[in-house]
Amino acid sequence: MPPRIGPRRVRRLFLTEWREARGLTQQQVADRLGTSAMTVSRWERQAGSHKPNIDQLAALAEAYQIEPQDFYHHPDRPSPEALLRDQPKEIQEQAINIIRAIRRHG
Repeated sequence: MPPRIGPRRVRRLFLTEWREARGLTQQQVADRLGTSAMTVSRWERQAGSHKPNIDQLAALAEAYQIEPQDFYHHPDRPSPEALLRDQPKEIQEQAINIIRAIRRHG
């Protein structure tokens, strides 16, 4: 019998941490997005149905000058993809080869 697949673990969005890393208040973010500070607060708390949707995440990412997927990582611990995003192709390939070597040799 195949293993049962359960519900996925909810991934945290680091909305507050990114806003603070950019030195912005909730009101400044709200003004940039044409919404209210209360809405930004609700998004940051991610309570119930107040989680931002994909379009809202994209707007927040644009306001913070990041990619939407960056919200799933703390600004102090960026993803490897974020670290390599603006690097030349040869640097990206070197990093991938290093990661592959680490995985092979554990």
